[in-house]
Amino acid sequence: CIRPTPEELENFGTPDFTIYNAGQFPCNRYTHYMTSSTSIDLNLARREMVILGTQYAGEMKKGLFSVMHYLMPKRQILSLHSGSNMGKDGDVALFFGLSGTGKTTLSTDHNRYLIGDDEHCWSENGVSNIEGGCYAKCIDLSKEKEPDIYHAIKFGA
Repeated sequence: CIRPTPEELENFGTPDFTIYNAGQFPCNRYTHYMTSSTSIDLNLARREMVILGTQYAGEMKKGLFSVMHYLMPKRQILSLHSGSNMGKDGDVALFFGLSGTGKTTLSTDHNRYLIGDDEHCWSENGVSNIEGGCYAKCIDLSKEKEPDIYHAIKFGA
């Protein structure tokens, strides 16, 4: 788990990016060009994101992935929507697919080390996870079809 220490929090300084999440507050759909009460907006120049009208927590994550997909190539780093794991000999596997197609299931192989299940960066130094772990979908999750993920989200896992 990636958690800052109290000292790191005290000396944090200025954030690189700020998210304003007002998920319960609908945007004005009668505004010019607005067709929905949901709006997720990024301002790369100001390094800000505003979320209105949706309580799906994944919007924060997906918004920052959009930022990473913009910024990383400028640093000669390839950002990928992929799952990834590593074998005992250091061999790395990447799994590509749309959401819900099995990246998490493939990434969590018992015989390999999990790097991450959704977003990665690939550079001269290797493959790294953007989010620091796993963000498994729980909709229609069953113990029979995906036992590892099912047990991982239970209390005490």
